Amino acid sequence: MTPTIDTEIWLPSSSSRQRKTRRQRRQQKPPLFSRVRSVQDKLDLTWFNSCIRILEEYLLEVSEENSGQKKNGRQKKEYNVTCLGLGSPETSDNARAQLAFLLKVCDALNIDCARISIYDPVFTDEDKSLLRQLGMCVLDCGSDTTDTCNITTDEEPTILFMPHCDLALYESVLAANWFSSRLNNSLFICNHLDDYIQNNSIRSLEDKAPHLLNIAPNITSRPLPTSPDWPSAFNNTSVQFLSKHKFDAPATVIEKKKSEEEQE
Repeated sequence: MTPTIDTEIWLPSSSSRQRKTRRQRRQQKPPLFSRVRSVQDKLDLTWFNSCIRILEEYLLEVSEENSGQKKNGRQKKEYNVTCLGLGSPETSDNARAQLAFLLKVCDALNIDCARISIYDPVFTDEDKSLLRQLGMCVLDCGSDTTDTCNITTDEEPTILFMPHCDLALYESVLAANWFSSRLNNSLFICNHLDDYIQNNSIRSLEDKAPHLLNIAPNITSRPLPTSPDWPSAFNNTSVQFLSKHKFDAPATVIEKKKSEEEQE
């Protein structure tokens, strides 16, 4: 008698494999471009428009201070953009929000992405691929901007977008551009620089950040409103520029702080 073989016990479970494939599909993240675009499309418009009004007001003020032209006679300038310390959009929600904001700002101000230079040592290959796909110039500065890459702005009008950078990087950028012709043409979107004066001793700043110590009291600054969607991504972010008439003014804030420290 020929034995009967139950072939079903040897067959792989197709339903199990299908369930596993479906789980893998669900776990796969959308392309980085789609994730950034999704954030960009969902930015609160009331908040964003308030930010743009602040930027436009300060860009006009910088332009008029440097050209001496009145509002009715001003010439529109094309701005370059330098973005540092963004973080990795691939791995960081805040970095994606900041990149989405930068793209939306440049679109609102008619700044072509080809005029954006960007760098962070933490960028992944996917980050770099996306940024190049967008048309930006991805800088190659080694592993650490503060040591191996002097970010200079030349003398063209430049927006420096540096969200939540550390003291060393702000000092490095200021030192590399320590010319009135450059600083007077630069508008910073970054942490409120005067906070570093208030939160560090004069002795420490004289050693680690002498350029920041010199310039912070002479900065005109206006904070961006709190983002309802991304409060941590834009916390303490201000639009700041160096008023030309203040560059040689006495650093009264520093003198006051020195006096307070001596009394302590």
